[in-house]
Amino acid sequence: MSYQVLALKYRPQTFSEVVGQDHVTTTLTNAISGNRVPHALLLAGPRGTGKTTIARIMAKAMTCQTGPTPSPCNECRICKDIINGHCADVFEIDGASNNSVEQIRELRDNVAYMPSTARYKIYIIDEVHMLSVAAFNALLKTLEEPPEHVLFIFATTEVHKIPATILSRCQRHDLSRIALDKICAHLENLCRKEDYTVEKEGLELIALEADGSIRDGLSLLDRILSAGPEKEIDRQMIAQRLRGTDRRVLFSISSAVLERNGAQLIDLVSKINDSGMDLKEFYSGIIAQFRNLNIIRLCGKDSPVLNMIETEKLELDRMCKNFPSAYLGMLLDLLLKEESIVRFASHTQTAVEMVLLKMIQIEPETRLDEIITKVDLLARQMENRLDQTNVDSPPTQYETPALTTARPAEQPPDHKPTETPPLAEPRPMPIPEPPPYEPEREQTPSDIPDYSPDSSDSPGSAPPVEQVKEQQRPATWTQFMDVLQQEHPFIFGLFSKGQANTSALDKVIVTLASCSGFEKSRLDAKSKALAELGQKHLGKFIEVSIENNGGPADETCRQQASLQKAEQAAAGHPMVQHAVRLFDADII
Repeated sequence: MSYQVLALKYRPQTFSEVVGQDHVTTTLTNAISGNRVPHALLLAGPRGTGKTTIARIMAKAMTCQTGPTPSPCNECRICKDIINGHCADVFEIDGASNNSVEQIRELRDNVAYMPSTARYKIYIIDEVHMLSVAAFNALLKTLEEPPEHVLFIFATTEVHKIPATILSRCQRHDLSRIALDKICAHLENLCRKEDYTVEKEGLELIALEADGSIRDGLSLLDRILSAGPEKEIDRQMIAQRLRGTDRRVLFSISSAVLERNGAQLIDLVSKINDSGMDLKEFYSGIIAQFRNLNIIRLCGKDSPVLNMIETEKLELDRMCKNFPSAYLGMLLDLLLKEESIVRFASHTQTAVEMVLLKMIQIEPETRLDEIITKVDLLARQMENRLDQTNVDSPPTQYETPALTTARPAEQPPDHKPTETPPLAEPRPMPIPEPPPYEPEREQTPSDIPDYSPDSSDSPGSAPPVEQVKEQQRPATWTQFMDVLQQEHPFIFGLFSKGQANTSALDKVIVTLASCSGFEKSRLDAKSKALAELGQKHLGKFIEVSIENNGGPADETCRQQASLQKAEQAAAGHPMVQHAVRLFDADII
């Protein structure tokens, strides 16, 4: 065949023509110039990055008739034989097909013979990691003490599979993936040589698909140029001929996820599946897209780890700037967790759709600084409103500080006695109201023996508590519980779980099913205050009866203790403390 593919036709013949591996070519050039070439070289790196090409250039540099020289002439007989693959002293061996110990022993025996025409006998072993362990062991002695006329050059894509005993006997050079802009520039140069005009965005698509491999990029370009007689090729034509994941579809997917548009996601996945694209490859593209979103959100669009064109960086930066990095991280984490399910799913389309629908169910979290900003704004609005009120109204109307409006004011007991605020759950069983309070019976010593007949004019004998006027006392146990909730929430919580018997005229018996030791000690400490409240608001003593004292607390008590711990933890939260300081408020 007279036609040569681009990867062979434009294969670099000197170190200066190698694309994107300056750190390796510069080292080898200086080693040749300084006569410091080792007897064994190891070239490691991804596929299509120039390992075999550099090995051949090294062979020409060491055997050229004008050398050893870092710039082989490519005109002498030995250089031409190496270019054509006919040199008798340069052996290219495929490690995958020549990996047995017998073949390596044969190579070891032939090493002793002098080269026939060239200055050195050079062995280039490609994919050397495919050799067996026995073959590596057979090569150890030769690598350690090789003849002066022998040079070994190894190439591999999986350097971790090579034994450490081999690595220690070689000078290692690691080749890197080729940058996107360098691949684009190289492809553009070759298109000019081939008399083709290709749109720059189309070349960027090819470079992205090549994934850092110059050989893959040349193979894709060769396929594009061979697809038709057109000399001018645009981006759309390249996208159709590549049949890979269209980058614009990935942008549509990421935009729909961030906008939480489930219908659009289902429609896009259906179109991708109908076009014949591999959905598993498409899913890998989604992962890469959200990885780029996270990097741009955290490191900025100019981060060197981004292998993207400038227009795509700008679009992703615009897309993610309104979302917190934690939210984008959760989306990427979900994609990675579901990857194995998509890969092994029998219904791949359904699996991809379900993952995307799960992504839109994740709620973006409000950032702490945004919450603080909103609280500050609310505080300023309230202060402005209060200042305006102070200007419009006489100052004598205010008897309390203005900022006390941040907490609910206590309702006086003589206002609207028939309306009671709602009580916290759990509510006790309905308790029948006691008979209406009869003032004249309070003056009877037989009814209330602990009070003197003139108790309305002087305080009783026990306890020494100031009596409240009749119209200010709650007429029912429910209203007393409301007062207890405001003044002693802990006792209110215990009484809410018990039963109250208000039939007696001089006392109220509260029966608790169970009570822990901690709650019992708290009740004992509050006994005096409880007696004062009973006399003040009911005119009766409060007697507490515990049916199961001393045993472990039941589930309700444990829940109450857990609730108290949660309230204490919430009270110590930085946001709550900030709100308390901001509004000069109290926690109730």
